[in-house]
Amino acid sequence: MDLNFIALTIKNGKVIVELCKEEVEEETRKWKQALILYVVGGAPAIGAMERFIASVWNFAIKPKIYFHNDGYFVVWSADFDFNKEVLQIIPVWVKYPNLPLNCWGAKSLSRISSGLGIPLYADACTAQLDRISYARVLIEIY
Repeated sequence: MDLNFIALTIKNGKVIVELCKEEVEEETRKWKQALILYVVGGAPAIGAMERFIASVWNFAIKPKIYFHNDGYFVVWSADFDFNKEVLQIIPVWVKYPNLPLNCWGAKSLSRISSGLGIPLYADACTAQLDRISYARVLIEIY
């Protein structure tokens, strides 16, 4: 990408950098079709993410995947229609810190978790009481 010097504005002896609204809007339109992915529990390599995305979606053109140092991926494809592909259900691991142990039964965890969505599973540490500082449940959120 070639860059050019653009004359700056000076007001009251201070340099003012002004962005052009149209240029910013053009870039916004370009990235509007991007999908942000965050993997809970670790960041897989870009290659693993590319293989996963290829197995889940049938793209006419392979999307470009970018990794951000804050631990998330940006997936971008010119022909990606987020409105068509948007996930309607998202599974989320939810922690219940300081949950009284008498609420750790399957029925109580199901009842509590149903307030957020559809409970699917408690993790092994919760089910076996291996870690009692918090309960953790996988819930489908709509």
